[in-house]
Amino acid sequence: MAIKTYVLDNIADREQRRALVTEKAREHFGNPEVEVVYGKRGKPSVKGIDKKYVSVTTTGAVMVVVFSDKPVGIDGEYLGRLKNNEKIDYLAIAERFFTEEEAEYVRDNDGDAVAFAKVWVRKEAYSKYTGKGLSDFANFSVSDGERLNTKVNGVAVKKFTVTFPGSNDYIFALAGSEN
Repeated sequence: MAIKTYVLDNIADREQRRALVTEKAREHFGNPEVEVVYGKRGKPSVKGIDKKYVSVTTTGAVMVVVFSDKPVGIDGEYLGRLKNNEKIDYLAIAERFFTEEEAEYVRDNDGDAVAFAKVWVRKEAYSKYTGKGLSDFANFSVSDGERLNTKVNGVAVKKFTVTFPGSNDYIFALAGSEN
């Protein structure tokens, strides 16, 4: 799967973010007619060129946009936000929204924010890949309870390295046919 990643500034205004993604798509594909449109659950898709795909994540100060020639989903989390908030009980959230195996993974890591984030970004990346959104979280697992799975329903779901100044404070996952 050919993947091109862009790291952009995270813009608070949703319409401005979407316009920037379309601008980047036009630049990337070399076609001023290309548009990025969003489905009812917010899944972006590329219009004006065949068999090209896009996924977007916003977290912290960055927006990461991935273009691909196959379906793809990306998610990321700014770890500084998670680690510096002692009021959040990540294990309780995992037990409520994750599968039993995923909650066990977080439990075995003492409810650690990073363990929680590793599960969360993989679940979100896969949900973005399928386009089903968060409502589908209960229907699949990204962990066997001891470790993180590298595939969900035959789709690769893995850690994804994105390099930019400060990137060590972020974690990303990518879901796709062959990543």
